[in-house]
Amino acid sequence: MVNQTIIIKARMLGTVEISYEGKPFTIERNNTTKVNQLFQMLLYYPNGLAREQVMYNLFHNEDIADESNSLRALVFRLRKALPKVGLPDEDYVHVKRGTYKISPNVTVDCDAIEFESLAKQALGAEDIKEQQKLLEQACEIYGGDFLPGLSGIEWVVSVQVKLKKLYDRCVKQLLELYVLQEKFDKLYKVSHKADTLYPYDNWQTYEMQALIELGKAKEALKLYEDTEALMFQELGVSVSSSMTEQLDKLGEQVKNNTDVISEVKKNLDTSKEDIEGAFYCTYPIFVESYRYIKRVIRRSGQSAWLMLCTITDGKGFALNDSDRLNTLSDELSEAIRTSARGGDMYARYSNNQFVVLLLDITQEDCVLVQARINENLSKESRKRYIKYHLAPVNLASAGTDNDTDELQDIVRGDD
Repeated sequence: MVNQTIIIKARMLGTVEISYEGKPFTIERNNTTKVNQLFQMLLYYPNGLAREQVMYNLFHNEDIADESNSLRALVFRLRKALPKVGLPDEDYVHVKRGTYKISPNVTVDCDAIEFESLAKQALGAEDIKEQQKLLEQACEIYGGDFLPGLSGIEWVVSVQVKLKKLYDRCVKQLLELYVLQEKFDKLYKVSHKADTLYPYDNWQTYEMQALIELGKAKEALKLYEDTEALMFQELGVSVSSSMTEQLDKLGEQVKNNTDVISEVKKNLDTSKEDIEGAFYCTYPIFVESYRYIKRVIRRSGQSAWLMLCTITDGKGFALNDSDRLNTLSDELSEAIRTSARGGDMYARYSNNQFVVLLLDITQEDCVLVQARINENLSKESRKRYIKYHLAPVNLASAGTDNDTDELQDIVRGDD
């Protein structure tokens, strides 16, 4: 009797799905059990792994008295489980001379293996056309981190890092080729996918360049604003200098292409649905707005006050507990929005602080705003957790003190 070839398809990049004849299957309850991990190792390493490496991958962080016996038990369970999910009868775990590998009667179609092979061929190719073809194929296959549900497992993390580095190199090389060839549709498609998978890796620069060259100014500006907010809120950093250069380029394009004032006004008026109360913005936008308003009130004589709202532990010290802090931050943000006026603006300054710009208001009325914020918190007791500091925007109208110096340092509004 001739042994039949069993073809198992394994998707391991960005998602985990193992199937036979088009039907996905899972051994035991989910893809993260030890039996599944052993099966995934056999599928990803078609040339096999030494017995010691298999045991290390599975048990090195666990206190197991007899690792050899535990491995034998897992192999037994895997051999019994696969026919039960619809696969043909076969000894799927092939052990020879201390090496564990998938049965020679099994052909594995694995996206991670295919991606790695294509990426290495592409990066080593000398012919540009052949390289570009291979790069496109590799980038198309890559769908995200290797075995994402097992990101805490050492051997998985090692493969994740290796494949991610290959993906970064392939994307970078391919995008540079598209720029030289002025293939901006393809530049956008590949960079947008990379940005979606890894939003903190600065692929937005290429994505924004593509949008600008394609004449999609609104989309490019929105991408810049979204990226600016993401980088500041999540990492506390500004966008890259290369993306700022794209913004300058966008400004030139808009200046050159928009000659009708009605079109300019239409673009400015296009916004999200109006929300009542104070205007919330990202901190970088707050800083620029503060600097502009400071210039305006110098000429108009209006008064404006800067208010810093700090979440404390109730005893005057900054609160750092994450769960409690997140709850209070959300409450405080909403309380500020509903307590201040539509002409006022505020932003998150740090994990436990909000900065508020109050326009055309006296110091006495600022105290009333603080009282309204306390009233709009969900519980009366919450107000003892909020600490307020005030400083006039026009320093000439008041002497300096520690609170004033601190608040002015926050937005550095000097021109």
